[in-house]
Amino acid sequence: MKKIVSILLAALLLAFAVLPAAASETAAASGECGDGLTWTLEGSTLTISGSGDMDSGCPWEAYRSDIEKVVFTGGVTKVGENAFSEFSNLKSVDFGSSMREVGQRAFYNCDGLTSIHLPATFRLFGPESFMDCSNLVTVYCDGGMPSFRGNCLWNGNNITIYYPIDNPWPQTAVDELVTNFGGRLNILKMGSDGEPIPESKPTETQATTAPTTAPTTAPTTAPTTAPTTEPTTAPTTAPTTVPTTQAPTVPATLPETQPQTQPPTETTEPTLVEKVGGDGWIGVVIVVAVLTVLLVGALAVRSARHKGGKYSR
Repeated sequence: MKKIVSILLAALLLAFAVLPAAASETAAASGECGDGLTWTLEGSTLTISGSGDMDSGCPWEAYRSDIEKVVFTGGVTKVGENAFSEFSNLKSVDFGSSMREVGQRAFYNCDGLTSIHLPATFRLFGPESFMDCSNLVTVYCDGGMPSFRGNCLWNGNNITIYYPIDNPWPQTAVDELVTNFGGRLNILKMGSDGEPIPESKPTETQATTAPTTAPTTAPTTAPTTAPTTEPTTAPTTAPTTVPTTQAPTVPATLPETQPQTQPPTETTEPTLVEKVGGDGWIGVVIVVAVLTVLLVGALAVRSARHKGGKYSR
């Protein structure tokens, strides 16, 4: 009897020793990951619940190799930076119905991901958020076109993105995105039932639209604008301006200036002569008489000197 009691006591002591260890292990598989957000790991599924943005970092780092699926429930709006970076065993992610943003390098180098589905609320792929996910080939977006930050979907392979047919993305932005990704993105429409539209339909639509738009726009615009503007403007402006300005200016200035300058010069001398005396001929006679008397006097003086010198010898 004593032996049986001893065995029972030993079993109870062993049970009490094991229970705290199991309880602590269970408690370690849950925690907080943001203001109002909690996480719980059950088997290989990590569930994040609550409302708001996740904190940056990876509080479940110790279970990296165990996590194969992540589920966001409630109102989780952002996946924190580096939350699942290089979780090679992660195979699927359920982003819930409120997700708006995936933070920088949140799913960097998660080779197990092959497809992701983002809700209509989604607005931003953070830088390198899905970079180097080498097996990721399909991305479904239920809402309008989000922002694609640096290398967010770059994995060196081709990725097909589907967007809803009833909420089309701007074609210019789509073309720019494809160019920025070196042509490795194939962006197609998704039916209202959530199923991808076969690639042949978008191809047929593009082939029909391109030829119709380009020829109609280019020929109509170029010929109509050029001939109408040049002939109308050039002839009307040039003839009207040049004759009106030059013709009146040149004749009006030159002829009026020359006649007024020349006549005063020609009438100067007659005016001065007339002021010498009352009659012009009287003045002339007086001048001739005076010159004659002076000439006769000069000759007489010279003759007298000549004679005086001759007799003095």
